[in-house]
Amino acid sequence: MATTAYLPLQQILGDFVQHARLDDFAALAAIALLSTAYISKGRLWRKPDPYSVKLYERPQQQPGAMKAAEQSKNLAERLEQSNTDIAVLWASQSGTAERMAGRLAKDLRKHFGARVLLLDLSDIDPASCADVPENKLAIFLASTFGEGDPSDNMHEFWAWLHQDQGSPQVLSALRYLAFGLGNSNYKHYNHVIDVVASQLEARGAHALLPTARADDATGDTEEHFLEWKESVFEVFQGQLGYKQQEVGYEPSLRIVEDASLEPIDLHHGIPQTRNAKKPSPAESKIHALPITQSRELFSDATDRNCIHMEVDLNLFPGLKYRTGDHLAVWPVNPTAEVELLVAVLGLHGRRSSPCLVQSTDDTPIKVPSPTTIDALFEHYLEVCAPVSREHVGLLATFAPTDAAKDLLTNISVDRLIYAEHLASNHVTLARLLQVANGGVGAWSRLPLSLVVEVLPAMQPRYYSISSSSVVQARKAAITAVVSDTTLSTSGERIPGLATNYLLSQMNGQHPRGMKYSLPTPHQPLSSGSLHAHLRKSTFKLPTLASTPIVMVGAGTGVAPFRAFIQERARLKGMGREVGPTKLYFGCRNAGQDFIYEDDIAEAAAKLGDVFSMTTAFSRPDNATDKRYVQDRIVEEAAQVCDLLVEGNAYFYICGSAAMARDVTNAVSKVVIARQGWSEEQMKDFSDRQKRQKRWHQDVWG
Repeated sequence: MATTAYLPLQQILGDFVQHARLDDFAALAAIALLSTAYISKGRLWRKPDPYSVKLYERPQQQPGAMKAAEQSKNLAERLEQSNTDIAVLWASQSGTAERMAGRLAKDLRKHFGARVLLLDLSDIDPASCADVPENKLAIFLASTFGEGDPSDNMHEFWAWLHQDQGSPQVLSALRYLAFGLGNSNYKHYNHVIDVVASQLEARGAHALLPTARADDATGDTEEHFLEWKESVFEVFQGQLGYKQQEVGYEPSLRIVEDASLEPIDLHHGIPQTRNAKKPSPAESKIHALPITQSRELFSDATDRNCIHMEVDLNLFPGLKYRTGDHLAVWPVNPTAEVELLVAVLGLHGRRSSPCLVQSTDDTPIKVPSPTTIDALFEHYLEVCAPVSREHVGLLATFAPTDAAKDLLTNISVDRLIYAEHLASNHVTLARLLQVANGGVGAWSRLPLSLVVEVLPAMQPRYYSISSSSVVQARKAAITAVVSDTTLSTSGERIPGLATNYLLSQMNGQHPRGMKYSLPTPHQPLSSGSLHAHLRKSTFKLPTLASTPIVMVGAGTGVAPFRAFIQERARLKGMGREVGPTKLYFGCRNAGQDFIYEDDIAEAAAKLGDVFSMTTAFSRPDNATDKRYVQDRIVEEAAQVCDLLVEGNAYFYICGSAAMARDVTNAVSKVVIARQGWSEEQMKDFSDRQKRQKRWHQDVWG
């Protein structure tokens, strides 16, 4: 067995030193140095910069701003933390209530020096209203849409209002004011604010004013808001002890030009939802969708147009819709209006310069930033919107001449004069300024911040999807009548914003010459595409295709029913049992605007006896045949009653709110008559159908 000799350590090291080469020492030294450097990283060198996070903040973020997620949801705590006495809380679907809440908050600060906190209603815990002390004030502005539905950001508060709170005086310390936005064409006019007020009162809260309501059906939302605001001012002076002071324009934001920003840093026109930080689960992301097909639906399109348009979803695998959903289209402002505004403000030399839009108080910034004036006027602000009477008066303070000031002041101080001006003129901001003093650059002294404050933020327009996800899952179709308005006094034509934009995209050019600045450098849209997103809807077919359905639509209200009928035809072709499918369709004239007649006939041939359609023409060739869809329902009372009551059919209405109201009244009339019910029994029946999601309405004002 061999033995191993163990040499002393000193001898081993000595042999190594004797035989080692210079490069061995160098390697050892390098390893030691690198090890030391690694161990000391962050201690002796490359210490972390505590301010490095600033590199990743959006330019418009205010220093020290607390993220919404980190702020308390307790309303009393928020008032205490911000050292404010008044909370202005808004619940808005389209943005109108939000804008008015912002205006009210700003005016209370400006005219009374009040300490005001402006809040999205979804940012507070509803139960915390009970913690608000009696020396504070809550002001609620809430919109009603659909069939008396609350806005998306009000669902938590709405659920709380309908809960049993235990003590009936849980809100005995709460003082409040309430203003609702609605449309009297709808059956449940201003239902949301009525429920808010009644439930607050039932819990012991004290209203300092009767609940006020704005009516969009008459176009008086703005005037009703101004009347209510005057009453609020009287409360502040008479009941709350504030003294009103007259002040000039105080901007709630500033526009800062920054030439150091590169094009890649800017927002060039890609839309941004109002609540970008809190996206709605019902809405998809916004994408630029290619238009794959479009065609005119009216047989005589010389004066009126109806568009069928399909967009491709294939570029975005996560973008999926279900039959009955909506497509939200983001319009672009017409070039002529943009150019007119740029000219009258004298902004030609600055229109492409990078600029930051920054808040000077807690007013939310309604447009993306940083951006350019071009992007603001083309994509982010509705430059075609009419100017409110209040804002006309504000513009008068910056008038370049006495004559211009007198004209604008005269329009602003009298409601009737303002209404007459609107009735005889196409009033946009640019056109109003041009009428007052139309020289190029005449209004160059007008602060750009005021222009941004006066113009509403661009909003999407929602269209019922007229295609079936079962038939064409990766293409979504919409149907839109071009909604131009003719002034009663002058006969001038005011073009609808979104529908004329769609019309221009149909064949690459607008039949009446309207142009849109596409494409341009850094333009986010290519020709033949549009910005849009999907929104989920509860307007759905029954789960079982064998369930009977009754559909009532007038004009483009037939759009979702085209999808319903095509889907049922496909299901029957697959061997599924399909129940009775009844359509009532109304339009002006069979020869001019009977849209989708061929598509419906093709689906009807596949469905066979289970499908039937009854038409109603309001302007037929023979005047004695004039009918509306509600007239046809009365004429076919037995069939309607059998389907709805005996057959437990799903019932759908799509179209204008006025039509939906008349149809609902007609259905109630025939069911009451044939069933021998009282009005109370009919109400119980319709309420039960709605709770069971068998009665659906998709209507607009």
